[in-house]
Amino acid sequence: MLDIAFKQSQISHMRAMHPLRAYPNDDGIGDIPTATIVNISGGVVSGDIHKIKTVVEKDTSARLFNQSAEKVYSSYNNEKSEILTEIYVDHNSWFEWLPQETIIFNNAKLSRTIKVFLKKKAEALIGEMIVLGRVASQEQVKDVFLQDKIYLYKDSNLKWVDIILLDEIKNAKNSKSRLNNCNCFFTIMLSVNNPKKYIEYIEGRLSFFTEGEFISYTVVNEVIIFRGIFHEPLVMRKIFAKIWQELRSYKRGLPNKMPKLWWI
Repeated sequence: MLDIAFKQSQISHMRAMHPLRAYPNDDGIGDIPTATIVNISGGVVSGDIHKIKTVVEKDTSARLFNQSAEKVYSSYNNEKSEILTEIYVDHNSWFEWLPQETIIFNNAKLSRTIKVFLKKKAEALIGEMIVLGRVASQEQVKDVFLQDKIYLYKDSNLKWVDIILLDEIKNAKNSKSRLNNCNCFFTIMLSVNNPKKYIEYIEGRLSFFTEGEFISYTVVNEVIIFRGIFHEPLVMRKIFAKIWQELRSYKRGLPNKMPKLWWI
């Protein structure tokens, strides 16, 4: 369990229980207050339930990211793991939920839910990356269960819900409308108060973002959603970072950089 709160330029509250920890992270480049999540157990095993609650108080900008990729190991006795994340962002605030990859091992079973609650003038940049198997080790993922749910509320109204269900991996990989033989994918959501003003910018930068990969975007209820599927995790990571940096820089005037620790 991890419970963390940000207020203006600092972490105002933090409570953690094994195996999750969080530490302040400052690159020294004048960026927003940032904390790094560390899973000291080395990964998620069957039966684990990890809960993360983040509060961003009024008139505050903050960022939270994982120190390294999250590994979800093979299930024992067909038991699922759960990761439950709740994010609360108050008025006139900005929050970035910046992931590393979640690597799903063969025979892993994971149910993950992210709920984002934004007050009326709050904005957020939310992302997730999924990798099916240890691609560098040529691991073949033949059997997994992944239920990945994201809910985004604005002023108590549900603005976006996204549910990914992978339980027949062969059919999903062979389907051109699903994975199209790719091994990894990402989702990026930018919730802003006036998304229309960003559409022209995104259209003008789309070829720069995609580099010929399978990437698309749409706009629903003040939420801009990017999704990409890839054969190589390193290519996915590079393009994810490129989109992320551009969006935070264009939207908030923040440094066009990722945290140094994110690249290690």
